[in-house]
Formats: sequence, structure tokens, C-alpha cells
Amino acid sequence: MTAETAATADTKPDGTKPLRRNRDFTLLWGGQAVSELGTAVSLLAFPLLVLSLRGSAVQVGALGTLQAVIRVGFMLPAGVMADRLNRKRVMQVCDAGRAVLFTVLVAALLLGHASLAVIFVVAGAAAVLDVLFGAAEMSVISQLVPESQLADAFAKNEARSYGASLAGPPLGGFLYGLGRAVPFLFDALSYLLSFLAVSFIRRPAHPNQAGSAATSLRHDTLEGLRHVLASPYLRSVVLVAAPVNFALTGAQFSTVLILAEAGHSPRALGLAQGCIAIGGLLGALCAVRLQRLLPFHRLLLAALGALLALLVASTALSGSLLMVAPLAAGLFLAPAVNSLLFGRLAATTPDRIQGRVISVVALAATGAASLAPVVVGTLVEQRGGTAAMTTAVAAAVLSLAAAGLGRAALREDQEGQDDQEARGLTAGTPPGTARSG
Repeated sequence: MTAETAATADTKPDGTKPLRRNRDFTLLWGGQAVSELGTAVSLLAFPLLVLSLRGSAVQVGALGTLQAVIRVGFMLPAGVMADRLNRKRVMQVCDAGRAVLFTVLVAALLLGHASLAVIFVVAGAAAVLDVLFGAAEMSVISQLVPESQLADAFAKNEARSYGASLAGPPLGGFLYGLGRAVPFLFDALSYLLSFLAVSFIRRPAHPNQAGSAATSLRHDTLEGLRHVLASPYLRSVVLVAAPVNFALTGAQFSTVLILAEAGHSPRALGLAQGCIAIGGLLGALCAVRLQRLLPFHRLLLAALGALLALLVASTALSGSLLMVAPLAAGLFLAPAVNSLLFGRLAATTPDRIQGRVISVVALAATGAASLAPVVVGTLVEQRGGTAAMTTAVAAAVLSLAAAGLGRAALREDQEGQDDQEARGLTAGTPPGTARSG
């Protein structure tokens, strides 16, 4: 078989090529796979470093809270920046900045000048750059990938994230055992590799802003909010995403606290968290196949209904390691829904406001999830683990109710997209044709 024949065999009926042959997407995905692994390594190393400098558990918690607050607070401005600036340049600056930050931290550790203040500054500044990079990366995918493959691309990103969350903590512990500076050196190098990968991307990565006048940050932020509020589909997505992310995060956090109170060892707790993450990883690997089984609104209702039943089962098994199994199963369908959601959002949102719209939806999801540890932690302490799990179940009920009430908007959006694709085929334009930046 000649190279030309092989390329033709790989080409899909609509004229698109498999994602593995998409050079720009592969570069972005590979660079981020290394970068996310580095981030997961540092996620474990930061608390260990704070404690090694005679920091307290309160200071460890304060560091995590600082990063969470920064990520939520900068999410909307990051969306504006992704729409105003060249997204490739934003990603390069963020990678370079994070590489410098962690190199400074490594130097401070090696020279004996590291302090809690230095750690907080590095972690906080890195969190800002994380948010800016994330908004640009999410927005640039529609410029690198044909519309028909967007859901597949986001599914691969989900698998990448779950893989990093599984491999990162064990690797972080091993590297920290070699030396306090080693995990952060690994993270710095991971950002350098990501910078190089992004630099080799060829496609234009700037939203189409032709003829647009200079506007304020407030104006641009409100424009993104208004776009979401004006869309019945996006309003429904936000109302579903906020409580279900609270439910998932709350249930996972509750499980750790419940199992710890039941006397299970730290090793058992680590295995339990790993099992939950494996459920998400397997779901991400099967996401594309799952998406073909049902339309989006039906897949969403099925996933939420299954999650509700599994959370109830996990609550009934409270205190036993078996309570992890239903949570892992509940996380299995999440990547298919998430990747289809963001794939459709990227396909239907104009490039010029895509960063802001994605940031609004992500803020609703992550903002609610950020509250979950505080809420369920308080409930576990004052009312017990069953009360905390019941709160997660109630949030899942709210999400399922919102999906049921908004099913007409979710269905109409799918029908409208199908009509647009049919008109594109009639006009001789393949539905998978990528939009230029």
C-alpha cells in the first residue's frame, strides 16, 4: 500500500482525517499531557514542602484555598484575554512564565532561601497563568480540529487529565523522596516542553476580530454573560453543570473523610481515590463510542439518572471501602457528557466570543465544585458522613431536574445543529470544515 493509498484509507467519508494525523492538535495534546503530569506532581509536592518548612495543616489548607480562589476569580478575565489576544501567544507566555516561576522555586530550595512567602507567591502566580492558559487552550481547539471531531478532541483531553491525575501523585511522591526540589524541577521542564510543542503549531490562533472596536474588560465580560443568558441551551447547561459538579466533588471528598473516620489506612484511602479516577479514565477512553449510542439530551439524562442511583448506593455503603465502586461507576459517563458538551459549545459559538462563553460555563461548574469540600467537610464534622452524602444526592437530584425541565432546549439545539450540517452538505460545505481564526 502506497503512502497516498494509506492516507486515503484513513480519511473519513466527510473528508476529515483521524485526530492522530492532525499535527497541530497532536502537538497541543502531547505538550499538555506532559504539562498536566507536571502539575499533578506539584499538587502533591506543595503540601509536603509547606509541612517540611514547619508549616501547619492550616497553612497547607490556606495554600489550596488561595489557588482555588485565584482560579475562580480569574476565570472570566481569562476568557476575555483568550478572545482579545492571539491564543497561541497567550499559551506560550503562560508556559514560559510557569517555567520561570518553578525554576526560581527550585533555585530557592537549592540555595536554602525558600520560605512560606516564596511558596505562596509561586503557587499563586502559577494559578493565574494556569487559568489564562486553560481559557486559551479550550478556545483554540475549534481552530485546530474540524467541527465533526470536536467532541472526540475534548474526549481525548478528558482522558489526558484523568491519566495525569492517576500517575501524578505517585510520581510526585517518588520524586519528592529524591529531593525537595526535584518535583518542581520536573514541573518546570514540563512547561518548557509544552512551550516548545505550542511553538510548533502552525494554524492561526487568533479569533476573528476584524472591524471590532476597542472595548473595556467589563464590556467584554458582560458580552459573554449576555450570550450565555440569551441562549436557552447554554442556560440549561449552566443549571445542570453547577449542581452535578457539586455532587461529584462533594461525594468524592465525603468518601475520603468517611473512610478516614472509619479507620482505613492512608494507603487504602489512596487506592480508593485511584479507583474513582480509574472510572473517569475508562469513561474518557470509551467516550466517543458512548456518544454514538444516544443523542446528547438523552445521554445527559441517562448519565444523571445513573449518577443519582449510584450516589444513593454509595451512601448506603457508607464506611465500607465498597462505597468507592458506585462512585467510580458514576464517573464513567461523565467524560462522554463533558466532551460532547464542550465540543458542541465550541462548534456553535463564534470564535470571537468563544473564550468568554466557555469561561462562563466553566465558572458555573468549577465555582460550585469549589464550595463542595467546605460544605461537606462541615457536615461530616457536625452531622456525620451520611448527611454529607445526602447533600451530594440532593445536588444530583437538582441537576437531573434541571436537565428534565431544559430537555426541550437541549433537544432543539441538537436539531438546529443537524439542520445546519444538512444545509452545509447541500451547499457543498462539509460539516467538519474547521473555521479559520
